[in-house]
Amino acid sequence: MLVQLTLLLAILGGQQQSPTSIAPSPERLKTTLNTLCEYPRFAGDPRSQHAIDYVAGELEEAGWQVERKYYWAYLPRQTSQSLQVYTTENRWHEVDLTEQGFAEDPRTLSEHIPPMHGLTAAGQAEGNVWYVGYGTRDEFLQLQKRFGDKFKGGIALMRYGANYRGLKVANAEAFGFSGALLYTDAEDDGVGRGVILPDGPFRPSTGIQRGSVFNGHGDPLTPGWAATKDAPRLAAEDAPGMVKIPSLPISSANAHLIIAEHGKKVGNTMVRVKMEVVQDTTLQKICNVVGTLNGSDNDDQWIILGAHRDAWGRGATDNGTGSTVLMESARLLGQAYKKGWRPQRRLVIASWDAEEWGLVGSTEWVEENRGPLIKHAVAYVNLDVAATGPNFSASCTPGLQSAITASAIANDISPPKNLGVPGGGSDHVPFIEIAGVESMAFGFHGGSGVYHSALDTPYLIEKFLDPGYVHHARATQMAVDIATRLSASETLVNGTASWLKQMQKALDGTQHTEHFSVEHHATISDLINQLLEQNADQPQTAGHTFHHKFLPTGGRSLLWNSAGYGAAWFPGLAQKGGAAQLIAILRSCIRPAKTQ
Repeated sequence: MLVQLTLLLAILGGQQQSPTSIAPSPERLKTTLNTLCEYPRFAGDPRSQHAIDYVAGELEEAGWQVERKYYWAYLPRQTSQSLQVYTTENRWHEVDLTEQGFAEDPRTLSEHIPPMHGLTAAGQAEGNVWYVGYGTRDEFLQLQKRFGDKFKGGIALMRYGANYRGLKVANAEAFGFSGALLYTDAEDDGVGRGVILPDGPFRPSTGIQRGSVFNGHGDPLTPGWAATKDAPRLAAEDAPGMVKIPSLPISSANAHLIIAEHGKKVGNTMVRVKMEVVQDTTLQKICNVVGTLNGSDNDDQWIILGAHRDAWGRGATDNGTGSTVLMESARLLGQAYKKGWRPQRRLVIASWDAEEWGLVGSTEWVEENRGPLIKHAVAYVNLDVAATGPNFSASCTPGLQSAITASAIANDISPPKNLGVPGGGSDHVPFIEIAGVESMAFGFHGGSGVYHSALDTPYLIEKFLDPGYVHHARATQMAVDIATRLSASETLVNGTASWLKQMQKALDGTQHTEHFSVEHHATISDLINQLLEQNADQPQTAGHTFHHKFLPTGGRSLLWNSAGYGAAWFPGLAQKGGAAQLIAILRSCIRPAKTQ
C-alpha cells in the first residue's frame, strides 16, 4: 500500500521521468562487466551460477518481475583431449594444447575452458594432415580433383574464416576425412592485424578459438520442441546437424609447426598426427533469466530485449559487453518505472544461456512460447558483442527500419544506409525463423583478436577497446531509446511494403533450379508487385504480423534462413513444391477488389 501511494504521489507531483533522460553510469558498467567476468560463464558449468544469480538479482532490484526458466540440453563436456605428432625420430610427440596467459592480466592465467568444439564427435583419429585452406566446399573439390581419394581417412587442417566452423567440419566429414583441426591464422586476427596481447588487442600465436560445430539451432536432441526436463529426445546419433568426426581447435603456433615446410597451400603436409576427444554426454541444466515490466495500455503486445550470458570462458567481449549493456538498460528502464513512467507495451528482458552451443537457450524458449510470441511479440532487440569500439553497425527486419533509423538520429549516430535483415549466429535467429518476430541487432565495434579465447577478459576492454566505458554507455543509450520508442503504442512496426521490396530484390538474384523455374519466378514477381500496389498507401496497425504468413505450421520461415553465419532468402524454393507453396501464400495476401 505504501509503495502504491508513493508511486501515485510521484506521478501527481510531476516527477515522472522518461528512461531516455537518465544517463548510464560508466562506473556501474565497469562493475557489471567485471562482476560477470569473475568466473567463466560456460553453459551448464557450476561456476556460471554466479552470473545467473547476479543478473536475476539486479533485475529484481531494478523492479522487474523475474523468472528463471530452465532447460536440459545436450552439451557434451570435453573431459580430455590430445594431439600427437609423429616426429622424424619415429616417435609420437604430445602437442601442448593449452593457451598461454600473461601476468599483466591474472584472469588469463587460470580457470580455462578446455580447447574444444561444442557438439563435435568424441573418438580417435589418426592420419596424415592435409591442409584445406578455409575448408570451403570448393577447396575440398580442388583437393579431390588434384589428389583423387588419397586424402581419405586423413586429418583436415583448416583455418577459421570464410564460412562457419561447423560447415568446415561437415565438409571434412563429407569428403572422407577421419578428423579435423581448426586454427585462427595470425593474418586474420593476430600479428597480421596489429599488436598482440598483452601490448595490443590482437591474438598471440598461442591463442585458441573455441566454438560450436553444430550445424543447427537449439538443443540437438529436441529439434522443434522445448528441451524441458521430461521432454522426449532423439538419440544423439540420430540428431540432425551433428558432425560425426572428432575435431579440435588449435593455436596458430601449433598449426604452423605442422605446415611449416608445406606452407599454406592445399595439399598433403606429409605430417602424421593422432588426435582424441573424450566427452561426458550427461544432459546439462541451463537457465534463461527473463524479466518483465507490464504495459499500461497494450500489455498484450511485447517488446523483447535479449543478450546471451554464456561464454567460452570469461567472455568479456562475447558477450559480456552485450550483457552489461542489457543490464544497465534494465536498470534505467526500471528507475524510470519507479518514478512513474510506464511502457504502454509490455517490456521483456532476457538473459540467454547456451547461445555459444547453437543458440540453445533462446531457441528452446522460443520453441516453448511459439504460439504466444506469434500472438503477442511486436519486436525483438538483440545485443551481442555490443561495445568493442567506436564503429556503429546495425541490421533489422524491414518493419523496424524506421524505428532504428529514428533512434540512431536521436542519439547523434549516422544510421546505416542499408539495413539488411540480420544474418545467422545469434539469438535473433529463432525469433525471426520460428516465430516470425520483427528483429534488430546493433552495436559499436572495433578490432580485436580474442574471439572465443581464454584471453577475452575485461583487461582487453579497459586497456584497448573501451577505456572509460564510453561505447558501453552509447550502446546503453541507444538500447534504452529503442526500448522506450518501441514500447509506445503509437510506434508502428509495419514491414509489409519493406518486406515486399526486399523480397523482390532477393527474388531477382535467386538462381533457377529444377524446382524453381522461370515461370515460377515471373508469377512470384507479379504477385509481389500486386501486393506492393495494394500496400503503397495502406498503413496497417498490425503490420508486424506480415512475416507470420510465411511460417508453416510447426516449421521455420519460408522467407529467411540463417545458414551458418550466412543467410539466404526463400529457403524452400530449391525443394519440390516450395515455389507453389510460396505462390499460394502470396495469393492469399492479396485483398479482393472492392465491388461497386
